[in-house]
Amino acid sequence: MCYDLKELPLGLCSLVNLEKLSITNCQEFDVLPKGFGCLSNLEILRLHCCTKLQELPESIGSLCNLSFIDISDCLSINVLPEEVGELCGLRVLKMDGCSGLQELPVSMSKLLQLEDVICDEETSYLWMEFKSFIPNLKINVVEDDRFESFMKIVQ
Repeated sequence: MCYDLKELPLGLCSLVNLEKLSITNCQEFDVLPKGFGCLSNLEILRLHCCTKLQELPESIGSLCNLSFIDISDCLSINVLPEEVGELCGLRVLKMDGCSGLQELPVSMSKLLQLEDVICDEETSYLWMEFKSFIPNLKINVVEDDRFESFMKIVQ
């Protein structure tokens, strides 16, 4: 847990051999560096519960090896950049709890390798128009059981 992390160290983008990056539960983390696309060997990106993160940088489209992205519970992300459609190796996108997301870029139709989208019911409808373009796409809707869990604790 890194509750106080606001931004990544300056030298991080020079770690061109970095394959996995996990920044989770960093509630003050609000921006990825513009040079983020220099992490050319990045395969897995986890940004789970970075509640103040507002956007992914346009340079993310340069990450051809990226196969897994987790932006679940990134409540402040309202839009994804068009460049996300350039992630030709993306297979899994976990985005449940992205309640601010109102639309997806048209470029998502180019994610031909995308197999699994894990989302909640509120965002699942955003994917319907892309199903005909992405042959192996499965939309996995996560049930929101937080209320049920709370009720079990209360009882």
